[in-house]
Amino acid sequence: MDLYVIEREGQRVLTTAQIADAYEAETKTVNRNFQRNKDRFEHGLHYFSLSGDELKQFKGERQNDATLKFVSVLYLWTEQGAFLLAKSLNTDKAWQAYNMLVSQYYKVTQQLQQVQTQALPYDEKRLIALENRVLQIEQQMTLHSGEQKRVQRAVGERVYQLCKTASQRPALFSKLYSSLKVRYHVDSYRDIKQHQLQDALCFIASWEGGAVL
Repeated sequence: MDLYVIEREGQRVLTTAQIADAYEAETKTVNRNFQRNKDRFEHGLHYFSLSGDELKQFKGERQNDATLKFVSVLYLWTEQGAFLLAKSLNTDKAWQAYNMLVSQYYKVTQQLQQVQTQALPYDEKRLIALENRVLQIEQQMTLHSGEQKRVQRAVGERVYQLCKTASQRPALFSKLYSSLKVRYHVDSYRDIKQHQLQDALCFIASWEGGAVL
């Protein structure tokens, strides 16, 4: 897909389909991750949404874009929004984008440390903005495969501690995974955030719900 330039309120933006293509992810995955964390995204800062006549006009200007055909609400993503999405997707391309952001942040940090006179206001603002973006993105990252396996092992160990009867273990597995989904407001334990991993492991280790001896 061509990443043609789109501008919105003086900022370059990308459609959800372009984001998915760039990060080698499914469009539905990008949309799902956004909807699950929508309260963490700020309209006008991370994204813009088009609907009604505004969307109709946008489609009219891009009649050859098949990805827009059945869209009823279109999201346009700013650079900050794109990096927030990258952190939650866990694809190789998304990781590359996040690593680029982190590298940029530390490069600016090192430059400021080398300046012996007072840093320029522009550099200070740039550093603060980058730091905030890194922190925002880190808060959105879900468990990677290795961390998911740690949760699986912890669940297995806890179930075997609580239940000695093999035929009753599947129900206990299901109940413990359901407890994790409720506790962290997720559809799957895989969607638990990385910064919540230690809390999740402690919760599993102390879980007593429906113990069967």
